Amino acid sequence: MSNEGKIVTRQMLLEQLWDTDGNFVDDHTLTVNMTRLRSKLEDHSHRYIRTIRGIGYLWFGKAAAAGSS
Repeated sequence: MSNEGKIVTRQMLLEQLWDTDGNFVDDHTLTVNMTRLRSKLEDHSHRYIRTIRGIGYLWFGKAAAAGSS
């Protein structure tokens, strides 16, 4: 949330949130956790996390029309 309006790369998230030296952490772990986070924060009329395909995620913190991610 402190990076509102900035793209946060998948690699940045993996390095900051998990021990990337561990064999148990992979790209799929991040995808699953982002899905879980969205299910807790978002509903049909509010989308806060936009996926930037091939790069990472963008938190824009304001309600947006469904389908804008």
